Amino acid sequence: MVLVEEIASDDECEAQEVQAHQDDAPKTKAEPALRRGFLDQAAESLYPPEGSPEGVVAPETHKAHTEHKMNENLNDQMNRGAKDNNGIEAPPWYTKEYPKGCQYNAPGCTLEPLETSTHGSETKKELMRGTRWAEGTAKGLTRMALSFNSVCDDDIVDLVAVLKGNTDVTELDLSHNSIKDAGVQTLVGALANGAAPNLKELRLYSNEFGELGQTMLTKGLPVFRKKLEVHWKEPSWAHIGREVAAEKAGYKPAAPAAA
Repeated sequence: MVLVEEIASDDECEAQEVQAHQDDAPKTKAEPALRRGFLDQAAESLYPPEGSPEGVVAPETHKAHTEHKMNENLNDQMNRGAKDNNGIEAPPWYTKEYPKGCQYNAPGCTLEPLETSTHGSETKKELMRGTRWAEGTAKGLTRMALSFNSVCDDDIVDLVAVLKGNTDVTELDLSHNSIKDAGVQTLVGALANGAAPNLKELRLYSNEFGELGQTMLTKGLPVFRKKLEVHWKEPSWAHIGREVAAEKAGYKPAAPAAA
């Protein structure tokens, strides 16, 4: 019997060599497949434990987020009128400082010019701008006392120039004067934009501003100057100041109107 030896092809020989090499290689443990819920069985949690410093939001952060949300809501309420005022030109009395972004046809806004007060003549203005005005607006004062001084809206423009960059004044008394809505707007706009940054008390009661001026002082200004205390309504003891001022001036003041 004749045996016929089959000669393997080159490809078959190469495959046999690769298999032999794999058989001789050291055995390694197979990596386990990912199982459902493996995160729940982890040795360490991916999140810090409840109550730990890493898992607690600082009160300052909460406050900042709350104030940011409040400002957003306030702006939304102020801007609930027509966008860009429907292209209508802004009134001449409007300033960008305050009301900030107010829509003129929104509830509470007005298209009428703001009430304003003037001295009427340069002579009267010069008489008012005497020694007491100079002393009351001097540099370095912590308290500016300008009550009972016939201050009107014209004077507020110059007063604002004194207040800008003034870090000394902490109290400003403008009570018992002739300041109207336009003057209030000028003053509020300046304070809202950082004038007199250390001002703690502002007295504006017994002036001639109306409901709009009151709104600026009680609703607008506190948004920008949270630490500023605004006295816009005459306190019960203010009659004492009127009597003292009247006695010095030599006349008897009229009784305040009933609330």
